[in-house]
Amino acid sequence: MKRSLFAFILLFVAFTIAAQERIDTPVQVKPINEKVDQMPNVMLDWNAVTAALNYQVQMSDDAQFSNIIIDSITDLTSVRTMSLEFGKEYYWKVRANDMSGQPSFWTPTWSFTTFLQIELDDPNSGGDEEPPDALLKLDSKIANVLITGVSYFDIEIDVVETFDSPEYKQFSINGTTYTKTMDQLLFGTTYYWRARARHVADASDWSEVWNFLTLDIYDLKKPNNGLSDQDLNVLLRWDDISGIKKFDYQIDDDPDFNTPDQYTVETFKDSAQDLRFGTTYHWRSRGRHDHDTTMWAEPYNFTTAAAVELDEPENGIDSTSLKPQLTWSQITGVNNYEVSYSMDETFAGAFVDFKEANDDTNPFYNIIYALEPGEMYYWRIRACTPIDTSAYSTVFTFTTEPGVGIDDLYFANAGINIFPNPANTEVNVQMNITETVNIEFTLIDLVGQTLVAQDLYFTPGLNSEKIDLSNLSNGIYLLKMKNGSSVYTNKLIINN
Repeated sequence: MKRSLFAFILLFVAFTIAAQERIDTPVQVKPINEKVDQMPNVMLDWNAVTAALNYQVQMSDDAQFSNIIIDSITDLTSVRTMSLEFGKEYYWKVRANDMSGQPSFWTPTWSFTTFLQIELDDPNSGGDEEPPDALLKLDSKIANVLITGVSYFDIEIDVVETFDSPEYKQFSINGTTYTKTMDQLLFGTTYYWRARARHVADASDWSEVWNFLTLDIYDLKKPNNGLSDQDLNVLLRWDDISGIKKFDYQIDDDPDFNTPDQYTVETFKDSAQDLRFGTTYHWRSRGRHDHDTTMWAEPYNFTTAAAVELDEPENGIDSTSLKPQLTWSQITGVNNYEVSYSMDETFAGAFVDFKEANDDTNPFYNIIYALEPGEMYYWRIRACTPIDTSAYSTVFTFTTEPGVGIDDLYFANAGINIFPNPANTEVNVQMNITETVNIEFTLIDLVGQTLVAQDLYFTPGLNSEKIDLSNLSNGIYLLKMKNGSSVYTNKLIINN
């Protein structure tokens, strides 16, 4: 009897000691008990236990663990779940095993719930003026946590909220991509859209339905409405709308656009062409793609430059070089400029030349043949294109630097007389000299070309010589007589 009692006591002590030496139970970390909006690949995490060989973790979709989904042995302190159902509550617990395989007690059963649906981000619901390639953006987070554990996002978009019209479209994008660019949406149309997450085992509920309105018209930008003095190749600009494949624009001098010139480009700007000077033009633009076209933009108008503005020599300036440079304001889009200058304010017999236009440089014209000294000149410019010519600029004047008509006493003492002036078909040169001389006589036009050149042989006394002008045109000429280093110059007008 005593032996039996002693054996019982030893057995009781042994069990008590064994119970006292059981390894510590782990402490669960996350997901926190009853946490919601968890990912379908949520990580089950706990603290390490000293002297633990490994851990056993179980997860079930019921609190009694009658349907165990995970029953895993791991030497880590966490287990990654996979492809959990969306919007479902799960239960989990863990225990440690010591080196001999003796387990600790199970932790308390914790629960968590996976997220039920995702949220949309942009365009905001009720937004408008969206382009035809609107960027649909999903919220990449749920409760400030990045969405993980999904394989795809499905997106539905339609022009009706029931998602069953002929315009219905569905897309699937990678589960790590949160945006989808639309293509060629109809203009001026309300679109409804929603999205959901999906993996191999389940799909979330659809998100809340959002809507947005695509643009149906856009704005013109440049030139500002009502501007004047615009170039003939003025740059027309409008809103840069993505997703539009082509832009049409019309230009007309009729505000009702009854006879417009229409052009099509693939960018949001273009240089006007075939414009006329001093004309008010009305213009508008619209966009289109393969399936739809916007409305015409609200028209703008601008007026082209009517004439160039002269710059230098300044109007009325004195002592200008005999070979001045003429400059004026640029009108881009023209082919050339007509340059005219004359000593006659009516521009009778004016010199006329053309200067090729270059839109990249400021226009100028160099007078290469010396002008008559001490004379007032009138000058003007007009611009030319193949279809139009501008009005003449305002006429400017300048006076060349003084010259010496009789530069020494020889001609001054010769009593030189040129008559008649203005001349008709001939002019008389009369001189009274004291010795025999050979005078070089030349007649030069305003661009420096010598039209008459002959020698005049004079003897002592009064001499008179007729110069034939019958082959010359009306205009102003420079008469020059030279004897050695002595020079005489004078203006001669021919008026047949």
